Amino acid sequence: MEAAAGAEILRLPEECVAYAISLTTPGDACHSSSAVSPAFRAAADSDAVWARFLPPDHAAVLARADEPVVGCCGSSSSPPSKKELFSRLCDCPVLLDGATMSFGLERRSGAKCFMLSARALNIAWGDDPSCWVWAASPPGSRFPEVAELVDVCWLEISGKLSLSLLSPGTTYAAYLVFALADDSYGLECHVGMPPPKATVTVAAVNKQAVAAAATTTVEHAICLQHVQQVGDDDEAGEAAGAAVMQHRRQQQYVRLRRGYGRKPQQVVVTREGDPDGIRRPRRRGDGWAEVEMGEFAVVEQDGDDGGVVEVRLEEVDSRRWKRGLVVLGIDIRPKHTS
Repeated sequence: MEAAAGAEILRLPEECVAYAISLTTPGDACHSSSAVSPAFRAAADSDAVWARFLPPDHAAVLARADEPVVGCCGSSSSPPSKKELFSRLCDCPVLLDGATMSFGLERRSGAKCFMLSARALNIAWGDDPSCWVWAASPPGSRFPEVAELVDVCWLEISGKLSLSLLSPGTTYAAYLVFALADDSYGLECHVGMPPPKATVTVAAVNKQAVAAAATTTVEHAICLQHVQQVGDDDEAGEAAGAAVMQHRRQQQYVRLRRGYGRKPQQVVVTREGDPDGIRRPRRRGDGWAEVEMGEFAVVEQDGDDGGVVEVRLEEVDSRRWKRGLVVLGIDIRPKHTS
């Protein structure tokens, strides 16, 4: 009976099969492309399917690209198919507007992802070379340059993004992407000292654009250290060695450091307890660290007047002098709880 039903499906026109697949998800479509039937596989790989998974405004966004978008990660000079374009944007985000922003897609949902470079951020005293300097990024980084903190007691970094650029029906999170230089100081979390604060503010011109009032703000305390359970597959556990692995169930503070042109280093220090409510960074696949600054939901957008989201990091209360924070940018991408 099932075989007969499968045979009947294979008799459907390719256009019908493609339309049915386009109503699923990118993951389902990729699974369908491994089908035994050549006709079913052709339908799953067709532009008709993958055009439905690409954002409606992707062409307008890609018109701002610094370089023409070709095959996956530049592997081909010919115009990519819709499926190849989708995969390209998932694997290799495109630089926009003079490398001040990047655009990509999340493979799971096809939702848009944006990252603001350090150059696109508003950094207090950022134009004063005695406070901040601009340097070339380590190889493999998303953007060509970074901002490195020289010496300030007033740390304030913010960035804005139009809500109309984001995907409706999506919960996003904003992450500070950073590293710590080997000579950093004043960025540690100490008992009795106020930690840095991260805020995410959504200001909607159109009140239907967000899942709350016209303006909403969430605030979190963050720390530029990492508290985690060290496990067998953890990079920190591997770096710490056998002595730390014997205590892999203990909570660890992982001081994330990165020296330019050298392999990232991690120094692990055990603490008895963790301060509650403080968000800590994790190591990214590209070697940088990131710490979540907050989340927000985009529900519906009518036109281009959906307002903006502003993300801010500040540490101004302690008045401690600080050095060695290396900022690559702020990543805004979909957040999943599972």
